[in-house]
Amino acid sequence: TTTNSTRRSQSEHIGMSKKLLIIIMASCAVGFVLLKWASKPSSMSSSSSQGYCYSADKTVDITSWTHRNIPKDSIGANYITPTKLEELRKSNKIPILESGVPKVIHQTWPNWKIEESSPEYKQWSSSWGACHPDWLHVLWDDCDIRKLFQIHLPEFLEVFDNYPNPVQRADIFRCLVAKIYGGAYVDMDYECTGGIDGPTGLNPPASSQCKVFVVSSPDPEHDGVLQNAFMASVPQHPYWDEVFKLAVERRTTLKGRIFGEIPIKNTGPGLVSDAYLRLPEGDVKAAVCGLNATEFSGQALGIAPYAVHRNAGSWCACRFPAINFICWNKCRGKMKKYIPSMYRDLTRHKKKVERGEPLSPEDQVTWNLYSHLWQGYYDKYGEFEDA
Repeated sequence: TTTNSTRRSQSEHIGMSKKLLIIIMASCAVGFVLLKWASKPSSMSSSSSQGYCYSADKTVDITSWTHRNIPKDSIGANYITPTKLEELRKSNKIPILESGVPKVIHQTWPNWKIEESSPEYKQWSSSWGACHPDWLHVLWDDCDIRKLFQIHLPEFLEVFDNYPNPVQRADIFRCLVAKIYGGAYVDMDYECTGGIDGPTGLNPPASSQCKVFVVSSPDPEHDGVLQNAFMASVPQHPYWDEVFKLAVERRTTLKGRIFGEIPIKNTGPGLVSDAYLRLPEGDVKAAVCGLNATEFSGQALGIAPYAVHRNAGSWCACRFPAINFICWNKCRGKMKKYIPSMYRDLTRHKKKVERGEPLSPEDQVTWNLYSHLWQGYYDKYGEFEDA
């Protein structure tokens, strides 16, 4: 009996060892495949570096997507292709503001099936044609975005192809399109409410040094001082060289390829913010101007006189769809803690006013212009600890 029990125990032990060995070998095989896959650039097919992906004749009529009027015969009534934009650039037919910013709206979508997207995205996107019917409206898809790098910055392609999240390629694209073509880049979840070409927007007084315009962040603790959802520029401004220099320094690691990464710092608002902050004082830095978030973002309250960021949160994604909820929960958790900087400022100013304490001249201007928004902020966000 003892012998049989010993044999049975040895047999079970051998069986367990075999199972463990199989599990270890399978795990190693999966790890090897995952490592090889993560090390391989996720480039899109694009063989030639000459020319963009679609002809100059391709357009999409956006006039029916909004209840606001877009004149049918206006240049803003249709999306045009980058090929058409390049033709207009070569023939010097792109309209330009007095500030030197080309009158071009750049937006991106994964493909040209934008008509199949949600009504909200179509409404927000077409609002730019309603606000600016005399501006060109260019749609860039994934194919044309990679072509832009192939043609104008081929040395960056390895960094570009290794980004694990599509949103990172969309992030870095907007920086290159601003450098090469200039004009205004706006996210698809940005809505034009009053126009961006006024004196507090992209067409400041002649005495202004501003040549690059980036909306100021409504949440500097999260994004940095600037937010990349809305940016505009004259072509070939040297600020963008600093952005790409920093992007190379913050290129994706193998760990990021495997597990994914939240792109705020390496391609998102943290990148454009930090590139600005590390510029030496001088003409280049002085030309980079933050647009007032209360006027040109409105993200905190959903209202703004000139443009509103609806903040759909599409950047909340990890490498694998199966674990996207992890990144999404991180983003949602951050959104719950979010207290707009304008609300913080107005609350502090309000307490000083109630105590009879004087405000600084700058704070007094802010209080005079925006104190009427305080109640709306309070109703939406409630009290916060450091008020």
